[in-house]
Amino acid sequence: MSTLDNPNDYVDPSKVSAWPTASRYGLLAGLILVVVGLLIHLSGMVDYTNQGGGANWIVNLLNWGITVAAIVMAVKQHRDEDLGGFISFGRSFRVGFLVTLVIAVVSVVWGYIFFSFVEPGLIEDILSASREQMIEQQGMSEEQAEQGLKMMSWMFTPAMMSLMGGIFSVIAGVIFSLIVGAIMKREHPANLA
Repeated sequence: MSTLDNPNDYVDPSKVSAWPTASRYGLLAGLILVVVGLLIHLSGMVDYTNQGGGANWIVNLLNWGITVAAIVMAVKQHRDEDLGGFISFGRSFRVGFLVTLVIAVVSVVWGYIFFSFVEPGLIEDILSASREQMIEQQGMSEEQAEQGLKMMSWMFTPAMMSLMGGIFSVIAGVIFSLIVGAIMKREHPANLA
């Protein structure tokens, strides 16, 4: 923080890597999300076959909160400790995006392990619930529902479900990183002139 006291002491951001801070917070948040997810699963709080359930939204908010907290803490540490108290919007976004990528990798690996070994029957439960929903809510016949699910069957594998979860994590993380970057940026006075 000495740079804030003496703005003439300028830390060149190109000489400081964002990766150590971002990877540390991304890995920590990813592991926290795995533990929280496992505890929630073991408690039976979430109904994986009912995506609109109230408990599912609470869990999503909790996951998003953990992700945003990791991004904020990583940007704050990088800005205040690595860059002397100043950070551009782009650099702030980059740190948040790197945190998000690490979280997504951890999530994809965990998702694959979860769907393959922890709860291998869960995908079939989700397919059955989808079949019932297609018949009851969309008015399809059983044959139509079966045909529709057959066309989408490639999506219902441990690898694809995990990958889609990772892609969603990255998309949400980009949005969170843009917001955090806009809020936490602090331009160096030399860059404002």
